[in-house]
Amino acid sequence: MIFSWANEQQDESLTVELDCTGNLIYLSIEKNDSVSEADSLSNDEKRRCAEQFLLSHYPSALEDLTFSKVEELSRVDRFYFEQIVMDLPLEHAGCFIDVDALGNIVGFRYNGVKISPKIPSRLVSKEALMEYVRNELALQLVITKLFCDVYNVKKDGLHLVYQVNSFLHFKADSLEPTLTIIRDENEPESYTALPPLPTNMITNVITNEEIIGITDELELIREVDMGPEIGIVWRKRDWKMREQDLSMNSFFKMRSEDTVKAIISKKTGKIRSFGWMHERLGNLQLSQEACYQKAIDFLLKIIPDYFPYLQRIIREDEEEDEREKESFIFHAHYSQGISILDMVIVVVNRTTGQIDYYSGPNFDLDELSQIPIKAAISKEEAYRRFLENVDFQLVWDKNYDEEIESYQLIYRACDRHTRSPIRYIDATTGEIIISTN
Repeated sequence: MIFSWANEQQDESLTVELDCTGNLIYLSIEKNDSVSEADSLSNDEKRRCAEQFLLSHYPSALEDLTFSKVEELSRVDRFYFEQIVMDLPLEHAGCFIDVDALGNIVGFRYNGVKISPKIPSRLVSKEALMEYVRNELALQLVITKLFCDVYNVKKDGLHLVYQVNSFLHFKADSLEPTLTIIRDENEPESYTALPPLPTNMITNVITNEEIIGITDELELIREVDMGPEIGIVWRKRDWKMREQDLSMNSFFKMRSEDTVKAIISKKTGKIRSFGWMHERLGNLQLSQEACYQKAIDFLLKIIPDYFPYLQRIIREDEEEDEREKESFIFHAHYSQGISILDMVIVVVNRTTGQIDYYSGPNFDLDELSQIPIKAAISKEEAYRRFLENVDFQLVWDKNYDEEIESYQLIYRACDRHTRSPIRYIDATTGEIIISTN
């Protein structure tokens, strides 16, 4: 059960979640205030506040949970109490507690105490793991958008990198990967080129509202500043909620039911994405090929400059059926077959011929033009640098294949210096790129 309260300005809120027996499992308090450094408690005092809070809700918690670390966040310190087995924490067990400068508890997530997993009788040697990786490591030259708050890169934006396509998690007691490839199991069968750009294409000035399909029957109900983008929501003028209460379900219906939502780039003023949550039905019965032509016409209208960079993804299980909508996914590519890790999605309503959903490219063509078309670091050199920096650490991993909750001990490949996963090798500098959170 989730309960949430907020003031009229939406800048202060309280959210509480209880389990089926009434125990607190989640707490979030947002306050619009500031505290001077002189009033701030020490870390030891904050930790005592955290322990007292934990014991007030779970009196025997510290019999199974151990304080493991504290993280300094923007306005709070986060204290972790974890379930330790073989000196390693169990994933998704224990809890964290956020304490502000005055010792107030403003955040809490309790994941519980789990059944202790079976400890393997033997462990694979790291030498055997290294030999396996030498033989199986797969790298792919791609262009992708990386952010400083996620990766150890100097600036946000597009990067030419070698992506580590091998998913390097191994069972600790046998030389067997838990997963072999990061990609979706339903990998696309092939890519196909889009039709050539029309030679006499006429670009008409058309508003965002016209592109989305906004009519006079709809009214704008809110705009939300999302940093580099603006969220806009429309709904029918005479819309009324059938049943309304104080539940979260009712809240979400009030915010989203029968709406049209769009995200607009502040930089360009153009549509990044939109979706119709208001069902539209017509009398047409368009074929898949007719819907595809509608999608192509739409892309030529909304992003003609990106059209030459797109290829259609054809999936093995893609067959025409009786569904009311047809989805088309387009993959972005660069020079000499280099993939851009970005996709464009267009959903066509078969009964109306209208576009019910669109998600556009997330990269800038001016920025793309600055990316070199050839790597300065060869794939062989990137391979060598990966092997020089990789190590393996033991971790408890939740076993999602089992019906009953359980854990298995695995080796996880990591950077030997930071102990973080290696995601890419920079193709222009050779630097190792890790995920930092």
